[in-house]
Amino acid sequence: MSSGMITPGQQEFAEQFGEAPEILDEPWIQRIQIDSDNGTLQLSFDAVQRSVEFLWSHGSETVWRFVRESAKSLSIRTEGQETRLFVEFESEGLSGQLDVRVFPTISIRDSMLYS
Repeated sequence: MSSGMITPGQQEFAEQFGEAPEILDEPWIQRIQIDSDNGTLQLSFDAVQRSVEFLWSHGSETVWRFVRESAKSLSIRTEGQETRLFVEFESEGLSGQLDVRVFPTISIRDSMLYS
């Protein structure tokens, strides 16, 4: 098992979202807030503990909150006009993917299956 989660660098976040993630208590714990056409998406991740948290809100209302550990990698993918955050998970007996489209609007696809 990997010793940490693979994540994009500060520069890649800045290029795709206009800013780099904020570094929290430790340099490997980071958070970024991204405004989209249908709300705001906040991503927090801990590369050492291999965890991610997404919070999608619209105004003061929480639309979706997602927390999961055992993340193997976090990547930014761009295709045409769409920008996505893609997370791969792997733990004993389970593997999965979370695909969060950020632009032009937020949408989510999540799968977790026995491996």
